[in-house]
Amino acid sequence: MKRVLNVSVCQTDVLWENPDGNRKRLEGLILEHIDSVKPGLRPDLLVLPEFFTTGFTSNVQYAEPESGATLRWMRGLAAETGAALAGSVPVADGGRVHNRMYFVYPDGRAEAYDKRHLFRMSGENEVFASGHDRKVVEYLGWRIGLNVCYDLRFPVWSRNAGDNAYDVMLNVASWPSSRIEAASILAHARAVENQSWFVFCNRTGESPEDSYSGGSLIVDYKGRSVGHLAQCGEMRGQEGFLEASLAMEALRSFRKKFPAWMDADKFGITDDDR
Repeated sequence: MKRVLNVSVCQTDVLWENPDGNRKRLEGLILEHIDSVKPGLRPDLLVLPEFFTTGFTSNVQYAEPESGATLRWMRGLAAETGAALAGSVPVADGGRVHNRMYFVYPDGRAEAYDKRHLFRMSGENEVFASGHDRKVVEYLGWRIGLNVCYDLRFPVWSRNAGDNAYDVMLNVASWPSSRIEAASILAHARAVENQSWFVFCNRTGESPEDSYSGGSLIVDYKGRSVGHLAQCGEMRGQEGFLEASLAMEALRSFRKKFPAWMDADKFGITDDDR
């Protein structure tokens, strides 16, 4: 088990509906970022925004097959960097299109989570199919929950059920500037109520419908924001890599000293709720 997990949150602009251009640009930025980091702080995990290849589009022509170009790219980059990658892309599967978050290990294995809560205010629920299953992956001895953008507003879905099912939750987002204060409040709340680390990765820049100001966060189990935003290469404006080292022993010590999780209400999500 790795006692300290080094995380780099990739807070970048996204070229509108340009998968090839986004993959090429991100790869250059990530490799330059890794070259600039001290060896002991090299990222174990790189987190990319929601729809990092296209921007938050409802244009399903950009939906990739299950083993499409972006998943292949993530596998190649994970192998090259030695770091796991996480981020979401539109994926066509079984006649439906999902907002699918991939978690790709350095050895090429990949796990997936389909976004549960679809943002009806933009019509996402009319184009994409909702996911039904929560997802926790294990990496370097850490249990990591997967979460996408609008899921952040729903504490029951993000609940750290049972005997602390996850140690850190990742939320990848395209969260507009007009509501970024809410995202910050919710990310801090999810970390505190679940006694876990919470990583929120948001994009910057403009799309045809919205503006994005970043506001990415790494929040510890006490609700404290941590990390340092570093720029490299052609990064501009609010772009950067938010870096932090997450300590497992400190998390476990706090859970033992302040075991609020033991008094949590017991409940579940039934099929009728889906």
